[in-house]
Amino acid sequence: MNNTSNMRADIAALIVRIIVGGIFIYSGWAKVSDMASTIGFFEKLGIPTFITYFVSYAELIGGVLVVLGLWTCIVSVLLAIFMIVAVYLTRGGGFAAFGLPLMTLAGLVSLIGSCGRKYSLSSCCCSKDAAVEAPKI
Repeated sequence: MNNTSNMRADIAALIVRIIVGGIFIYSGWAKVSDMASTIGFFEKLGIPTFITYFVSYAELIGGVLVVLGLWTCIVSVLLAIFMIVAVYLTRGGGFAAFGLPLMTLAGLVSLIGSCGRKYSLSSCCCSKDAAVEAPKI
């Protein structure tokens, strides 16, 4: 890729990180700030209380990490698992119910592939800098 393409990809990854991370910060904060209601809602879905706490705090902290670009690949995989479950649990409500989790999952897949790129605080486990390039023949 040329320099302009790299810059566009870096900026696009930054924008995706901010949007997806912002969604998780908002969602996680809503869960954490009203944990009683969150536990009640999750119990109706058959989800145990300890998982409710884990998911709530993981969304909040994971969203912050995604925005900052810290461990983007790892955090995105964890959050993607949450979104797969969310899509499954909301599938009966039509697109209005599972659309946001599905679109958020798409953003997470993008982040798993890009690992946050240049404008992140760390380049995580799948950094291009850490990769060994094959010699050209």
